[in-house]
Amino acid sequence: MRSNTLLIALLMVSLGLNAYLLLSHSIGLPAISGALGSASESLKTGDSGESAVIEINKGQRRHLENLFRVGDKKNDKALLVADLNDAFLAGDFDTAIDGWQWLSSHDVNLAMQLKIQWLNSAEQWLLEDKVEAVKQLTEVWLRARPYDKALRYLQVQWQLAAGQVENAVETLYGLMEELPATEQGRFAREISAIVDAEIARLSEQKAWQPMITFIERLLWHEPQHPPYLLMLAKAHIELQQYSQARTLLYSLQFNAFYAEQVKSLLALIDLSDLRSVSIALEQQREHYLVNGLVDNSSAIRLMIDTGASISVMSAKYFNGIKNQLAPEFVRNATINTAGGIVKAPIYQFSSFEIDEYRIPNMQFVVMVLENNSSKNNGDGLLGMNFLKVFNFQIDQKNSRLLLKPR
Repeated sequence: MRSNTLLIALLMVSLGLNAYLLLSHSIGLPAISGALGSASESLKTGDSGESAVIEINKGQRRHLENLFRVGDKKNDKALLVADLNDAFLAGDFDTAIDGWQWLSSHDVNLAMQLKIQWLNSAEQWLLEDKVEAVKQLTEVWLRARPYDKALRYLQVQWQLAAGQVENAVETLYGLMEELPATEQGRFAREISAIVDAEIARLSEQKAWQPMITFIERLLWHEPQHPPYLLMLAKAHIELQQYSQARTLLYSLQFNAFYAEQVKSLLALIDLSDLRSVSIALEQQREHYLVNGLVDNSSAIRLMIDTGASISVMSAKYFNGIKNQLAPEFVRNATINTAGGIVKAPIYQFSSFEIDEYRIPNMQFVVMVLENNSSKNNGDGLLGMNFLKVFNFQIDQKNSRLLLKPR
């Protein structure tokens, strides 16, 4: 059993009795107080408090109706309760619940006292990790009393203990919807606590698709519940399903309480979209450097210079790769630089690419660059002979280069 689920179960069990007592006011159950009268001793499982396990011989079971027709009525009730309790402790829940049903029609108070004791025993079993026994008990009992709220709340507890969080939440929603609006608050808070814990668990595991499935099931009950819509949008963002996330966030953008979170998430989507069609830049003061690849083999870092008509490769970098790549000499050119007019050779390489954007027959001017001793200045300049092939934009805020084929 997962540790987080077990923790949730233990927390829920610890709240179980309080919730049941609160619930009892809405469904008319008597509070647990005082002795059980002449039958009280028969309801105990022993002085040590340990559960006894007793095999019941069907041939020796008393006929239920006869117990109320002969002998001392009070003592016969005690004997009946003892038999039913023995069956309950032995796990013979069909017999126990059948007898309890009959007792309910003849002595409501005694049946209610027995019910409270059995519910308490079931909660103790959950603490002892006897989830299957509680499940079997609940299933048998709910067949007899399908609308009993106390039994359905016990069902919630074993579902949580078994890790069936979605089913537990479904059961709680069913309970909540049957109560008056004034009494729904405690169930709403309980659902919220369970959902928060499950979302935290799924987030920790990065289980985004199971989270989406879980939240979509919640939205069947509360279609416009802002926290669910916001969590669902976040899960879609994690899976890069931006269209679905935007639709959900747009439905919340006029909600004053969530407006700032929605704005931040929409900005995150815009940035993620930008990253999916753009190239990261490295900022060096007021300039930007981009990583490229020469002849599909030699990595190069170039500073973007939109004022340069042709790209430039430093003589130092060129001398390091020329023997390996064998570029083709094109011609000598006269180049205007900040320091004046210089003559420099132009070489042509088979290809040059940045990310997935590649052009053939890329030409570079090879020349000595000032401050090229520092790697921070890159290996040359990226000029317009590459950039003009594309529709390009430099996003200075996010340090991204956007390239689109013309």
